[in-house]
Amino acid sequence: MNEKDWDRTAATFDEDVFNVPANDRQGLILRSVRRYAGKDKVAADLGCGIGRTVKMLASHFGTVHAVDFSSECLAVAERDHPGLHNVSYHHVDLAEEPVPFEPVDVVLCINAWLMHAPEKRAGMVQHVLDAVKPGGHLVLVTPALESALFATYRLVRWNLEQGHSPKVAQQKASRDMSAIDMGIVMIDGVATKHYLKEELEDVLTMHGLKVLESHKLEYPWSRVFQDPPAWMGAPFPWNWLMVAERPA
Repeated sequence: MNEKDWDRTAATFDEDVFNVPANDRQGLILRSVRRYAGKDKVAADLGCGIGRTVKMLASHFGTVHAVDFSSECLAVAERDHPGLHNVSYHHVDLAEEPVPFEPVDVVLCINAWLMHAPEKRAGMVQHVLDAVKPGGHLVLVTPALESALFATYRLVRWNLEQGHSPKVAQQKASRDMSAIDMGIVMIDGVATKHYLKEELEDVLTMHGLKVLESHKLEYPWSRVFQDPPAWMGAPFPWNWLMVAERPA
C-alpha cells in the first residue's frame, strides 16, 4: 500500500487495521517500553499510524517523536491526542529517508516492516534501526510467518470438523502462498511480509544490534477467523516481539 492508500484508510483505521497494542494479551509491549523508560529519555514510534501508542509513550518519556508516511493518519493522531506537549509529529517515508531527528533512547516499531517490495523494505529496516542511539533499545513487532502457517493448519482442521474430506478441507484453506519462501502472505488481498523468529534475529544482528528478548505476542483467533469454534483456543496466533539493544 502506498501513501494515498493509507491516507484513504485514516478515517476507518480502527475498523480496517488490526490494533496490536489493544490485543496484546500479556501486555508485552507496555512491559518492554516501561523497562527502558524515563522522563529524561527520548522515544520514537516509527510507523505510528493514528497514534495508538502515543499517549502511552508520552506518559513514560520526556520527549516523543511520532513518525508516519501518511499525512492523514498523522492528522488523526494529533487530533485525537490534544495536550500532549512532549510529542512531535513527523511526516516521513522511512522506506526512502531517515528520521529528521537524532537517534533516540527507545524506538517502538509495530508492524511497519510489512511492504513486499524488497528495496522499500530494506530502506525501512535500515532507517528504523539507524534511529536507535548507542546504548538505546528497539521494541519491534512484526507478523510471524510461523503463525500464518499455523492458522492455515487450524483452518484445515476446522474444515475437517465440518465434515469435508481431507482433500477438500485443504483446498478450502488454501490461499496465495506463491511467495512463501520470502515470507510474503496475502492478507485481505494485500501482499504482506511475515518474518521467521530466526530471520529477525539475523537481521537485527547484521545491523549491529544485540537481541535481548523474543516473545510471542498472542492475540485472539477472532482476529484471524470470523466466529471461530469454541475448541479453537491455545496455541493462539501471534506476532513476534523482539527487544534489541545497540551497544554503546
